[in-house]
Amino acid sequence: MKVLFVCTGNTCRSPMAEVIFNETYHKAEAASRGLFVQRGSTISREAREILQREYGYDVDREAEELMDLDMADAEYIITMTEAQKREVKRRYGGERVYTLKELAGESGDVMDPYGMNEEIYLKTFSEIRKLIHKITQFDKFRR
Repeated sequence: MKVLFVCTGNTCRSPMAEVIFNETYHKAEAASRGLFVQRGSTISREAREILQREYGYDVDREAEELMDLDMADAEYIITMTEAQKREVKRRYGGERVYTLKELAGESGDVMDPYGMNEEIYLKTFSEIRKLIHKITQFDKFRR
C-alpha cells in the first residue's frame, strides 16, 4: 500500500508525516508532496533538524509538487487541512482523499509551523506523530 501525505509547500508537515510514517509503520510506504511548491524550495531547516534528532533521518531534498502520477499510485492521499483536501479533490477527484485528523477520528487541521519557531515545529511534529500512531492502529487503514 502507498500513502501520500500532502500539505501546502512540502517543506514542513508532509515531509515530517512521511518520515514518521515510514519510520514507525512498515506495512506500507509513504511519500509527500505539496500543492503549491516554489521552485527550488527545500524542506525547512527546523523540520530537518527535528527529523534528524528524533529519527536520525536526514531529509535534505527539494520540495515536490503533487502530480497526476502521484495520485494514481497512492491508495490513501492524506492532507493536513480541510482546505488542502478540497483543493486535491477539485484538481483530481477524491474518493481516496482524507485529512490526517479525519482518519484519526478527530476534527480540525494540523497547524502549519512554516515561519514559526522551533517550539511550534516540535508541537506540530508531536501532533503528527500522535495522529499517525492512531491511524495505523485502525483496521480500515490496514485493510
